[in-house]
Amino acid sequence: MVPAKKTAPVGLQRGGRLVSQESRALAGVVAPIVFGTVIVVLTILQYDFMSGLGWRPIGDSSGVPWPSGLALGPLGSLQVANFVLFGLALIFFAVGLHRGVEAGGRGSRVGPALLVLAGAAMVLAGFKTDPDVSGGPQTWHGMIHGISYLLFAFSLLPSFFFLWWRLRRDPPWRGHGLYTLISGVSMVILFLTPGSLSFYFFLAVMLAWVAVMALRLRALTEGVATGRVGEVKENGA
Repeated sequence: MVPAKKTAPVGLQRGGRLVSQESRALAGVVAPIVFGTVIVVLTILQYDFMSGLGWRPIGDSSGVPWPSGLALGPLGSLQVANFVLFGLALIFFAVGLHRGVEAGGRGSRVGPALLVLAGAAMVLAGFKTDPDVSGGPQTWHGMIHGISYLLFAFSLLPSFFFLWWRLRRDPPWRGHGLYTLISGVSMVILFLTPGSLSFYFFLAVMLAWVAVMALRLRALTEGVATGRVGEVKENGA
């Protein structure tokens, strides 16, 4: 008796070339780690500069934006590049996620589209902020940066709920759908909670989510390449 041929989930069949999907997944894994690391390192190296602007790690920072203000320091070009590269990687990953999850109708594109929009907003965040945003932007590039922040937040947050709705219908992604819902709810609460600590956690939850989802995408893509789709599917259920 000839064994049944294993086929990839519909979403993975739509993924196109495996090399491209692996690259998109890898971008999603590496980008959050690099982004977070660069922010931490620049904060340490430019601590005196940020303190001179009035920024404090905990408590009232008198309108000094973080991590955006890092772009104003002597090593600011690194933070500008950090914003732009993370945004491009997020767009790249969002395309891979869209192609790696089974579609459930026209509305299923909304989640990935919002994630792409969030990536584009992060690219625009490469325009430098103003040192003090308590009274609103003072320069044209500060205005673009401020708009990019709002665009990022109000495209990223709803994307979690649209993605959850799509992920829950695809068996290999069902568990990650619940994780996406929990992350989305947590981020909304953190976004609405004032204070620097809540923003730190907001950033951490976001970066962790991208990395975890990218790792799952990479595992499923590798499963297709090696013919272990069923095994990967069971492990992720």
